[in-house]
Amino acid sequence: MTIKKTIAIASAKGGVGKSTICSFLASSLSKNHKVGVLDADVYGPNQDILFGINDKNIEIDKSNQDKPYQPKIIDNISINSLGFILDQNAAIWRGPMLSSAIKQIYQQTNWGDLDYLLIDMPPGTGDAYITVCQKIIPDFAILISTLSKLSIADLKRSEDVFKNLNTEVLGIVLNNIHQNDNLGNFNLDTENMILDRLEFNKSFIDTSYPFKNIETDISLSKTLSAIHKHD
Repeated sequence: MTIKKTIAIASAKGGVGKSTICSFLASSLSKNHKVGVLDADVYGPNQDILFGINDKNIEIDKSNQDKPYQPKIIDNISINSLGFILDQNAAIWRGPMLSSAIKQIYQQTNWGDLDYLLIDMPPGTGDAYITVCQKIIPDFAILISTLSKLSIADLKRSEDVFKNLNTEVLGIVLNNIHQNDNLGNFNLDTENMILDRLEFNKSFIDTSYPFKNIETDISLSKTLSAIHKHD
């Protein structure tokens, strides 16, 4: 099993479109590459919904003791989620239990050979960040934010945590931006590059793979270019 690049998709603030943008990136990258998605958002695992996965039962290969978990395969995308293996009480787990679960699902999933593994991080800046950065060791992170004051405040917390954990931030994707928004009017105060600005789009609501009405390659063109240049 070889994973060439591991990318953390993160936002300290929940509800900013992190999971949706993660699925958009997976969809675009999968057109020419083998892609995996690890849904590590224990508080609201949604990749199964975004990819139309109705069977939530994880397949276990008992003959493979080291990597028994078999990911769901959607076209060229391999998907595994904490939501497939955890009970409904997992959302109230303490940090160490969550960290252990993330490490377990990453290490025990039979990902095969991947060009990219995208990790849909849980919101916040707690133990999950430490586990991912120190145990999985992503090549870099991409941060998702809106322009609300609360989201920007939490964006800065994410930047600080990744910096302290020696994880590169490739850049920031701003979501739900209005066409006339001038970034100079918002106190972003960031050293990181703004990769793409996704305008508010009703098509994003209740969308699911294969995202037929959304041109993900165009919407996230700068982000995709930055990922490829990092190779």
